[in-house]
Amino acid sequence: MPAKLLPFHAQMLQDLLGLGTVDSTEPFPAPSDTSGDGLLIVAKGLGLRNVLLTLLQLYSDPRCLVLLLNTNMREWKVLREDLMTMTAGLDNDGDLKPSWFRRVDNENPASERSELYASGGVLAITSRILVVDLLNKVVPIEKVTGIIVNHAHRVTEQSTEAFILRLFRKDNKEGFIKAISDEPEQFSQGLYKLQRSLKLLYLRHAFLYPRFHMSVSDSVSASDQIDLTELRVPFTQAMKEIQAGLLDCIEQCLSELRRSHPTLDAEELTLENAFFKHFDQTVRRQLEPIWYRVSHKTKQLVGDLKILRKLLGYLVSYDCVSFHRFVEALVVSNRLEVSKSAFHSESSQSQWLLLDAAHTVLSGARQRVFTRVAGAPGDLEKGIPPGVVPVLEEQPKWIVLKNTLREIEAERKQMVDRGEVPAPVLIMVDGDRACRQIRDILVETDLTIVKRDIEEGGDDVVIVDTEEATVARDQDAISTSADTLLPKEPKYSSPGTEKLMTKELRRYFEWKTHMSAVKKSFEYAHNVHGDPHQGRLDTVLGRGQSSSARNSPLNKRRRTRGGSNATARSDARQDSPSTAAKAFDDEAAQFAKFLSQADPALNDADNDHTDPTCSPADELYMSTSYGPIPEPSLVVVRPYSSTSVSLAGSAVSNGEDDSRILEDLRPGWIVLYDPDVGFVRRVELYKATYSSPGNPLKVYFLVYESSVEEQRYLSHIRKEKAAFEKLIREKSIMAIPIDQDGRSAKDRDEEFWENLDTRLAGGRADNHQDKNTVIVDVREFRSALPSLLHVQKMTLLPCTLEVGDYILSPDICVERKSLSDLVSSLKSGRLYTQAEAMSLHYKIPTLLIEFDSGRKGAGLMGLGPAGNSGDIDSRDVGSKLCLLLLHFPNLRLIWSAGAEETAKIFEELKKQQEAPSLAAAQSVGVDNPSDINSMYSITPADILRSLPGITSKNYRHVMTRANNLQELSQLGLPECQEMLGADAGRRLFKFFRRNARELDAEPV
Repeated sequence: MPAKLLPFHAQMLQDLLGLGTVDSTEPFPAPSDTSGDGLLIVAKGLGLRNVLLTLLQLYSDPRCLVLLLNTNMREWKVLREDLMTMTAGLDNDGDLKPSWFRRVDNENPASERSELYASGGVLAITSRILVVDLLNKVVPIEKVTGIIVNHAHRVTEQSTEAFILRLFRKDNKEGFIKAISDEPEQFSQGLYKLQRSLKLLYLRHAFLYPRFHMSVSDSVSASDQIDLTELRVPFTQAMKEIQAGLLDCIEQCLSELRRSHPTLDAEELTLENAFFKHFDQTVRRQLEPIWYRVSHKTKQLVGDLKILRKLLGYLVSYDCVSFHRFVEALVVSNRLEVSKSAFHSESSQSQWLLLDAAHTVLSGARQRVFTRVAGAPGDLEKGIPPGVVPVLEEQPKWIVLKNTLREIEAERKQMVDRGEVPAPVLIMVDGDRACRQIRDILVETDLTIVKRDIEEGGDDVVIVDTEEATVARDQDAISTSADTLLPKEPKYSSPGTEKLMTKELRRYFEWKTHMSAVKKSFEYAHNVHGDPHQGRLDTVLGRGQSSSARNSPLNKRRRTRGGSNATARSDARQDSPSTAAKAFDDEAAQFAKFLSQADPALNDADNDHTDPTCSPADELYMSTSYGPIPEPSLVVVRPYSSTSVSLAGSAVSNGEDDSRILEDLRPGWIVLYDPDVGFVRRVELYKATYSSPGNPLKVYFLVYESSVEEQRYLSHIRKEKAAFEKLIREKSIMAIPIDQDGRSAKDRDEEFWENLDTRLAGGRADNHQDKNTVIVDVREFRSALPSLLHVQKMTLLPCTLEVGDYILSPDICVERKSLSDLVSSLKSGRLYTQAEAMSLHYKIPTLLIEFDSGRKGAGLMGLGPAGNSGDIDSRDVGSKLCLLLLHFPNLRLIWSAGAEETAKIFEELKKQQEAPSLAAAQSVGVDNPSDINSMYSITPADILRSLPGITSKNYRHVMTRANNLQELSQLGLPECQEMLGADAGRRLFKFFRRNARELDAEPV
């Protein structure tokens, strides 16, 4: 059956297909023309997947050949499953079949790909394979109906998708191009980004559908209202102090960054923007042109901002033990970085750890887990060392979630008593780790049995309510908040919470013991040879004076939020690095001594549950039930697909898997444990699409009050609205050329003057296109350089090259290396082998070192052990390059500031050069003659390979230098040695000049 579309979905398809008014309840007819080409930009969560599925359904026909770009393997499988479900009733009598929606990648050989292109349908093809097939004329470009660009916000000037569209529109003026995206913020960044994107996509129209679009609002509000309950959960006092400390650290890091680089855009460097992941990319993009000149301190600040942002997220999603362990791991890793960086000890530290607010964070994270009380006996059975009193503060949302589930269960029981069948319950959580913790918490509550959804491959949790579940609850434990927990007697809201927190605490003690051993081993290995800078290193680590903390520029503007609380924690602020280091070592030694006395069986019991794919609840379920779970009893706990690694991650699924779980499960209650803008809108669409009278959908929205979590949610809505408003203004004023879509044929006179080479004098006949030919290795199409070479009017011939990456002429071979590839190639010795092969087979072997486009003027500073100290070291990259050039004197070295500069360099190198031969380039370095199509006679080739000095690696190179065996036998010694090398050339030369009667007597 066709996809269930809302009226605004039908309007989107009308815009893309160029149709008139169409009823959304009827199947869409095939488009009659290509007037609907355009870029569709919708708000996140408005059902863009349904629009794409409808397009796939329309074009999944052998009479069409449609190419789908920017769709990976997993997304293709999901779309194919949905398409098969939609067209299940149409798979007969020649109607549309989902079998015409296939995927093409590197596993399909060229011959098979050619058959797939000829068979028609929709092909989800990888960009690198498609661009190679377009250049090799494997794709019947004139028969391509059109191209659908998925995730159009990823198309940039140097992307392979832009290269594909340029090749497609050059040879096909009739096919359509339709692009879709649900990332409006990506099109609002920069100056006239929407207009530039339309130019790259060869489109003239943009269709914008924000949440406040009239058709969207009418479609959503037409259904019954959702019964929404917003639960604002207050922070505990410790969590408030930690959040205030982290915000203070972020603010001071931003202030220091603005002070160090006044040229940065101050409007972007705000505390609100620092809450989002794209903030790291924004700061890095502004610093990219001068990144090679940026001090280590500035780079450390950029890294610290990323860490602090993660800590804000971990505060609300991790349990207190895991959060404390992560904070302590940061402190230990910072000390190890200082230990191994004696030359840059001041700048190697994370500056935020020297702030007063950082001490508040460290002490607050610790006090949420345990306190040190002299004379405390400990508990050997539970794994608690002497002198430690566990606090184990619960996350406040855990208690609210259990109360919410109990309220839902009461309603479900009333429905069962009335003879009604209750719908399932869906709980959505941010991340896999939080999902597993919710599973462990609920496993031993009144909802007793938990089972993972194996088919989804994620962390789905299915909870079955049993009849034996007791109605009475421990209300005292539930109502207990973290503000009133007694340190000596921690209370838990459920047995599952107690088991989880106790297990995590014991793991923390074991981790701290092992971390201390690793730290001591590292310091011993670093100082065993007698470091002359040890005195300075001791000062940095706090073993001497603690003035380094006072001299930090960040500490000149110390601020403390909540003065009374900070004063009450004066002991935390007085901790110096030396005190913290000594306390860490002492505690680790004490924990190690205690754990050595514990029962080994206790350690094994804790380690049995480390595998996330198995839990005691799974074993319980398998031992008590073997039948299908009744649907009314289901309570599914599932992570958001945009934040789940097990569900393919945000870069793959983009949250669309959440729509599938709503459609498949049809829940009656939804608990949003963590807020998500996209999923809130998917719930609205689900209610509008599958609503039934008299059966309201109840949604519980949990959010921490006055928290960064709440601010991030509200900021995301505001930013998306501002992005759409900017796009609407830009769309109203932008001027689009009439021929921007590339459908207009070029004027013949204009095309003549473009191809005219004014360097040709006197009308001398010469093929200008052949001279601009460049042979490119197919693996190089992952980079932007082939696309830029095509812009320079060069003809690209892709093939698999054994030697070199680019063949510019019969004499010039280029091996391109980025900085990261250069370092790894020098380290592994691969570059030496490549230089040797190029020097053997080509007259002008060339090594091209290409920097990033934004790092113009950068050098090799800091890429070796010597770093920026100026010392000469044989392990340094510059020293290795010098040795390489000394060993291969003919090797040319070219430095390029970026891919654009490389294209200009290639254009200059090709002047006055002959066009390279594809057959000759393919024959270089090939071991097996059957690997490529041979163009030579078999018998002379076999005779040549039997000669001394001729091997399977160089015989094809010899064929390109000599036309026949007679010409080869007449070459002199210098020519033979130049062609084959000194030893092999001498052997071949002597063979042709030796008396045949003496061959048996004296070997060559």
